[in-house]
Amino acid sequence: MKTITCLISFCLSVLAMHAQQSFNISFVHDGKTVHGTFKVPAGNKRFKTLILAPGSGPNDRYGTLPMVGANTACLYPGLLNDTIRAYDELSDALQDAGYAVLIYDKLEYTYPGSMGTITFHKLWLPVESAIDYVKTRSDVDTGNIILLGHSEGSSLIPYIAKGRKDIRALISIAGSRTPFDSTLARQLVYIAQTCGGDVQTAQYQADQILAYFNLIRTNTWNSSTPPLFGVPASAWREYVLATDPVADHYDVCGLPALFLGLEKDINVPPSELDRFKAEVSVTDDFWKLPSLIHYMTTADDPHISKTVPDTIIHWLRSNGFHASMKDVKAIERSVSVKPNPFGSSLTVSVGEPYNRNCSMRLLDMTGRVIPGITGIKSPQSFDTGFLDRGVYILQIQTEGYTICKKLVKH
Repeated sequence: MKTITCLISFCLSVLAMHAQQSFNISFVHDGKTVHGTFKVPAGNKRFKTLILAPGSGPNDRYGTLPMVGANTACLYPGLLNDTIRAYDELSDALQDAGYAVLIYDKLEYTYPGSMGTITFHKLWLPVESAIDYVKTRSDVDTGNIILLGHSEGSSLIPYIAKGRKDIRALISIAGSRTPFDSTLARQLVYIAQTCGGDVQTAQYQADQILAYFNLIRTNTWNSSTPPLFGVPASAWREYVLATDPVADHYDVCGLPALFLGLEKDINVPPSELDRFKAEVSVTDDFWKLPSLIHYMTTADDPHISKTVPDTIIHWLRSNGFHASMKDVKAIERSVSVKPNPFGSSLTVSVGEPYNRNCSMRLLDMTGRVIPGITGIKSPQSFDTGFLDRGVYILQIQTEGYTICKKLVKH
């Protein structure tokens, strides 16, 4: 099984440098209007489309998260008073790479306190209606719809996909194999212990949550069982039946799947990636991205790390989900890097017509540009004797695209 525990800027990203469009859209889910944004690259064609299934809580379409309060000051002091918009930035990067992306406001964000009767389907499965919506659009390649789940969304997308025939791939970011209640209970105690809170009270709350879900799982709840977090016991019953076997659902789907774990994630620790790796057999793609917290940022920068979209784009290309298959393959065939693995020298050439306005640079696996190994000529030879042994990424920009090659120094 392939394990990649460090991936910085290792991409095969195809970044189309042209105008793009974003549309405010809406669709109906269980009688409620869902508002969102549909982002498409420029061009008169049908685009491969990703639908972003968000994490838990009343998230807006952008994943807006003001970093305020005592817990933020304790856990992420470098982000205090910043605002993270992870879904907006991730969808922008995927749009730049030639993919259409749908992001949407969750119903509990749009209708706080006025959702009406809460059911499992209404609260947790707007993605199903989002899929039906994008299939009505003339700019969507309906044979290439991909679900991307963040956090809780990762637990729901295989459940949704296994009941349909119109999903081509699944992408999990910071997904948890451990059930929701156990994850939440651990978080409550961890935060109290780390930030000087009342650990005894936190442990009591955690125990109450676990006891409630024990009733749900053993099906010993009844009509007098109170709602939890405003959600009735009947809806929680459907939720655990849908999400507890999440690893099995990924296998049942049999779809290409990518799992991204985030090294500094407090909410969903990277050990969850190891659990998926041990249980999911349908894929070998389990990648741990260094230095990132749950929101796809570092602990001192509110903008998502390029590592996240670069990794997704690389995986999509590697699995045949090219935004522009003809252009990408033609450019790839024209690029020659010799030798690889390399030693004291390296020669790079780009064929006609892509060598007319090309540039290149070499990065190490921390994303640092290597001085002295940049160029605009083709072919071009470089002295690489001063480089340490290890893995490097060569970025070649031409024709409005960026092609990345993985190189190894002996």
